[in-house]
Amino acid sequence: MLASAFPEFRTVSPIHIAAWILVSLLAESLWLSTITGKAMESMASTVDLSLLVLLGYRPAVWIVAIAFAIANVIFSRRSWYKALFNAGQNAVALAAGGLVYSLMGGVPLAGREGPRTETLGVALIAPWVAACIVYFVVNTILVAGAVAMSSRRKLWKTWREEYIYYNSLISSAALFFLSPLIVVSYMAIGFYGLIFFFVPLLLIKEASAKYIALERAKDELISSERLAAKGEMAAEIGHELNNSLAAISARAQFFLMGVGTMTPEKAQENAQVIFEQARTMTVLTKGLMDFSHKEVRKQPTKLNDLIRRTAEFVTPQNKYERIEFSLELSADVPEMSLDPAQMQQVLMNLFSNGADALKGSKAPMPRITVRTRLKQAAGQVELAVEDNGPGLPAEAMRRLFEPSFTTKAEGHGIGLPASYRIIQNHGGKIAAENVPGSGARFTITLPLREGL
Repeated sequence: MLASAFPEFRTVSPIHIAAWILVSLLAESLWLSTITGKAMESMASTVDLSLLVLLGYRPAVWIVAIAFAIANVIFSRRSWYKALFNAGQNAVALAAGGLVYSLMGGVPLAGREGPRTETLGVALIAPWVAACIVYFVVNTILVAGAVAMSSRRKLWKTWREEYIYYNSLISSAALFFLSPLIVVSYMAIGFYGLIFFFVPLLLIKEASAKYIALERAKDELISSERLAAKGEMAAEIGHELNNSLAAISARAQFFLMGVGTMTPEKAQENAQVIFEQARTMTVLTKGLMDFSHKEVRKQPTKLNDLIRRTAEFVTPQNKYERIEFSLELSADVPEMSLDPAQMQQVLMNLFSNGADALKGSKAPMPRITVRTRLKQAAGQVELAVEDNGPGLPAEAMRRLFEPSFTTKAEGHGIGLPASYRIIQNHGGKIAAENVPGSGARFTITLPLREGL
């Protein structure tokens, strides 16, 4: 591709080539990590598309390839073969956009020796828009492909997570729409007009960096809440495991002492106790392992089964000793794409809050009720966790999901905000209310399919 473009590239004066490479390098220096931190975005797309319109895509791909290779070595400290690969990827994306631009009637607007005075025509809007779309799609898919191969993830999922989210699309659109301003500035006053381009570019980078920092802080909130919850569970689970081990040890001693004299009925009774205690230990350890990972791992999940397993996991703990779990789970709730560990984190947080509220309850039978129902028309599943405790204080209702806000003397105030974030990551919503004549109810709505 570069070889076929070389004859037209040679017609551009060396001074203009050097100047445009410098401009591209300045734009390339504004690197920005994507939201996952596994891929990168630069602010150079504006310059790339401006070069395409001004010089044509054949000279542009050479300038972009040279600038991108140098930027990868200097700014990103990449090895030479990675720099060449990344430069090639960017050149291919620009060539694809340029080919579409040419096929739709787009023509270079600047002469080879300096700017021309023609104004931009309405006829170039459609070719330019098409070039922007093709450039974005090809460029991001190629990068996502490299990331997917290195991390063994699916291409479509990687592309969506790295680039196809609201803030990334808005930032890309803003960068693309700056390119006509570069073209107009260059055609009016030459390279001096490009100085004004870098100010909005810096503002876009700053806004994107703040958004990514905020999203990562929210994810850290989930991890912090998970660590706090693990600490609270450690003593409970350790106590229950110790009880189970004591029961197993005692029954094993009965076996040893009764070898040869124990009746079959007594042997069966001791074996049954050992089996039940071992099963309890298995439930506790499996639940803790399921809870441990922090990466988002959405997979086909039966929500009702997850609720049953979580209730079974917490029931042996002292905190829930007097509490009855009532599971009213609709049989028509289908399999959904969820992260089981993160959804378990939400459930355990709501169960824990319910248990804390029920400590001071005067209800004859403290109870936590969990309900699910399918809302087929809305394409949603509704999950409600309700207790029959004293309810939520009126002044706390508005601030429940704020970080560090808590109504408990020893609370850390990150459980509900983390739960809110998890549900938001699943495309759902969570809300709280007091139930007349009963306690508090948290209602979660989750989409049946991703993207709804």
